Amino acid sequence: MSGSRGMGPVLIALATLGQVAGASAESGYTRSYIPIPEVIVDPNEGNTFGLMGVVLLVDKASEEIRYIFAPDIRYNETKGVFPTFRLFGFPSDTREYSVAAGKSTTRDEFYKLHFEDWALWDERLFFVGHAEFDRDSTQRFWGFGNDSRESNETNYTGADVEVTATPGIWLLPSVHLSYQMRIRYLEVQKGQVDRCEGQSPCPFTLTSFPGLVATDQDDGFFWAHLLAISYDSRDSLDLPTEGLLGRLYLEAADRQLGSSTSFVKFGLEGKTFIPFRAAAKNPVLALRAALDYVSGSRDTPFWERSSLGGKRSLRGFGSDRFIDFNRSLVSAELRTRVYQRQLFGTHVELELAPFLETGQVFPDVTSSPVDDLHFVFGLGTRFLARPKVIAFVDMGMADEGLKVFTGIDYPF
Repeated sequence: MSGSRGMGPVLIALATLGQVAGASAESGYTRSYIPIPEVIVDPNEGNTFGLMGVVLLVDKASEEIRYIFAPDIRYNETKGVFPTFRLFGFPSDTREYSVAAGKSTTRDEFYKLHFEDWALWDERLFFVGHAEFDRDSTQRFWGFGNDSRESNETNYTGADVEVTATPGIWLLPSVHLSYQMRIRYLEVQKGQVDRCEGQSPCPFTLTSFPGLVATDQDDGFFWAHLLAISYDSRDSLDLPTEGLLGRLYLEAADRQLGSSTSFVKFGLEGKTFIPFRAAAKNPVLALRAALDYVSGSRDTPFWERSSLGGKRSLRGFGSDRFIDFNRSLVSAELRTRVYQRQLFGTHVELELAPFLETGQVFPDVTSSPVDDLHFVFGLGTRFLARPKVIAFVDMGMADEGLKVFTGIDYPF
């Protein structure tokens, strides 16, 4: 499922709140209203508090969530007051879309559109499209390399515009070929975080790392093109319980086509999902391994290199904690359903997932991908409303302490 920042606490709260302010049925849908207090913990943003009013439209025949309307208003010490609008649509099992927009009383704002359909033209084609503008004043940079020091933490605002269009074709029932066109423009501006690692104010990234961005500019434009071939036997694109996903990709950008620098990215990733009890499909052992390489000059900007850290990789470190040209990553988690019931007109599940992750970044293709690994262990708590909706709270522990992430989608 694709979505927007802040939806994780929404759906997690749905699993635990257990009270509906009002419900009604009309024209095939059950409509539920849920007021939800928000408490969001993020390593970069800090603590956020707010109130969200959620409206769920559940198909009475399938008992599946079809639409979620989730506006909220939040307060964060750094970002100020932050009202946000969100709409998620799941008109079928293969199609979904989302619209989100938010603007803080300081400088943060985001606007996002997403659409995907995996069964076009009699299930022969698929298309995924995404467009967003995100200005985040709490971004961090610690320097390059697998041994970058926590004490070198700096802050910047990333004003990031990105548009992707990904058409693809199913060559076989489990094999597809895709092409992605990606247009991205990112400008590095001063952040507004007061303190980081004992330093006040938090140093500006381009001041602490002069010459970090090519040709003394603070922005970069890229028009990149990616080809990927994938084998996918998973029983669900969003909430898999068995099957295998393997992906091999090649992406390139070139100065001659207007990009700020030239680079080539290539890599492979494998995921497998193994149910321990075939009938119940519970618990499920989820495994992931990935190698990603970037071949480019030293002026390749840091936001286009490989990174580790955050809610999708090495969950015991902050977002993009380690950055270099290349990376290796291995993840394992045991997804165990511990509670389920009918709630808000649909079937919901509570899942616990102890996890272990390891990985590193490294500068050269010839460097070893396993000689200086970072390790993370932790516990994930997830709320699921099949076939598409998931929200999570993941707590990871590493040598820099405990980190807590909230959001939507599985980490892999």
